[in-house]
Amino acid sequence: RDVALDWGPPTLSSKRIIDGSPNYLPVPNAEGPAPDDMAWRKEVSSDPSVPCPAGRRPYHTILTAQGSLYQQWQTKIFYYHFRKQQAAGGRCTEMTGFTRLLAGKPDELMPTIPTVAVPEAGHNVTRGFPVINRPWSMLLFIDMKEFRERIIERYVYIAETDHLLRHDIPNRATPQLAVGYFFPYMSPKDPKSGGIAQKWLPDTKVADMPPVGPSPILIHVDLLRAVTPLWYELSWKLKRDPEANAAYGWMLEMWGYSIAAARLKIKHFVWQRIQIEPSAAWHQTLSERDGDWAPAVDPFIYHYTFGVEYLLDGSPVVGGKGTWSLDKRNYFGAAPPPDLKAPPECAQEAGRVWWGMFNEAIGNLTKEGQWYSRTGQSTRSRTSDESTELEAAMGALGKELVDGGQWLIGNEKAPLQFFRRGKLWTKWGGGTWRVTGGTKVEMQLCGAVTLTFDSATAPTRFDY
Repeated sequence: RDVALDWGPPTLSSKRIIDGSPNYLPVPNAEGPAPDDMAWRKEVSSDPSVPCPAGRRPYHTILTAQGSLYQQWQTKIFYYHFRKQQAAGGRCTEMTGFTRLLAGKPDELMPTIPTVAVPEAGHNVTRGFPVINRPWSMLLFIDMKEFRERIIERYVYIAETDHLLRHDIPNRATPQLAVGYFFPYMSPKDPKSGGIAQKWLPDTKVADMPPVGPSPILIHVDLLRAVTPLWYELSWKLKRDPEANAAYGWMLEMWGYSIAAARLKIKHFVWQRIQIEPSAAWHQTLSERDGDWAPAVDPFIYHYTFGVEYLLDGSPVVGGKGTWSLDKRNYFGAAPPPDLKAPPECAQEAGRVWWGMFNEAIGNLTKEGQWYSRTGQSTRSRTSDESTELEAAMGALGKELVDGGQWLIGNEKAPLQFFRRGKLWTKWGGGTWRVTGGTKVEMQLCGAVTLTFDSATAPTRFDY
């Protein structure tokens, strides 16, 4: 029996989502340190003869995919980490069944990865936007006997091929409440996007639209059956509406889902710990959090939708390619190779986690004979770049000044900080610096100032 039936309707949280949208909870203390809906996990016995606690509510993972090489290699990596985390979750894991829902022809992955194939949507449906295959394939699947035979659980997790599972995900959904992730670009508070969405919500305020997409989602099977036809219908119609198509772009079927959920009054628990979406510019730390709506400690899913780019000194590259580059788009035509080169020593945590999970999966799949003989480039494109050239130009003295931390100027105890690439910070503002030879450094603030250090290799003081 599903214990969530005893919890009553979802509770409106006293906290707003970061964009001001309402949030709904499976139990009143869901946002606390010991929520009632997950209390059963502490009662799991190590004795295999003891039944799993009553609070356990298994779910089926449905991985939506297409048959391109690009999605096939992602699928292999996803399934590797699914099996790993399913095993790590132990006998009482809620992450039980698995189905790859393939929009396309049966393929060579089917003997090793449990798959149901449905016909791929034609151009008359997609209009060149293949992601509409997600609601299209789900619409076909829920009416198939394979759905009834395979989905024996009451809940499903809708996954994407570029999810990396770091732990088995607890099921926090209920028969009346889905669980999703807040995407800033899905906020109904945005005047343009929200204004367009309101046109498709004749009887609902756009402010009540959940700022989530259809993945990652944990949802009861009955709610999935209810929302899927409208999710597909709206995605189809939004693609044909010039205003919506231009505004939503690659997010179009996500808005189709969210608008459908709002029309059907399907509430969502926005749980930020469910996933993290790092890039070169944000969310680089997985083991810490910064505020209620920052990625939470130890997220369950690493979603590698954005690339991570670095120069060789560990400086992130935003808006371009780094000398060290890990981006799924690098591998459209060939899968990533084994033994991807490690990130720079000063790279932040997210890039190292992603690189490590890729290398682990690819390495083991290669040993099992399940990887590709032809692969793409590694993560490091060359042995030097502007950062290493600048570091060489700094010389021994420059490196010591940067690595040594903050300096103090004379009796004023005024801080002075040297940064890579010739950047300088002082109490009087920013400036530049360069080593002019030996123990001398020239600073440019309002004018040029020359500092003479007591040593080029172990400086402790300077005169000017």
